[in-house]
Amino acid sequence: MSIESMAKDFFNAVKEDRRDDYQAMWADNIVSLESGGGPMSRVEGREQLLEKHAWWEDNTEVHSTNMEGPYVIGDQFAVRYEMDVTMDGERSQMAETGVYTVRDGKIAEERFFYPS
Repeated sequence: MSIESMAKDFFNAVKEDRRDDYQAMWADNIVSLESGGGPMSRVEGREQLLEKHAWWEDNTEVHSTNMEGPYVIGDQFAVRYEMDVTMDGERSQMAETGVYTVRDGKIAEERFFYPS
């Protein structure tokens, strides 16, 4: 599958909340990096990333999401996310860009960047 097709499939799976589909695109040794600090700023491997997703779901109420992309270059693609969420009792607007690196037909790394 081409990176363009994979990026589109990933984008649609995330947008439609088809977890099994987008999680199947992860490499077993995937690395997830968030700018900033904290215990979830770097996780390695499929199991830790599943734990990170479970933490997000347990601690965040998502009211709405908007996505743009995917934008493909070389072995990477980017997706821009905008979210209206409530965390720790506080409602806020969040924006981030996820950059995904593909190796051997799987997403090997994801990095999230936030506006400063």
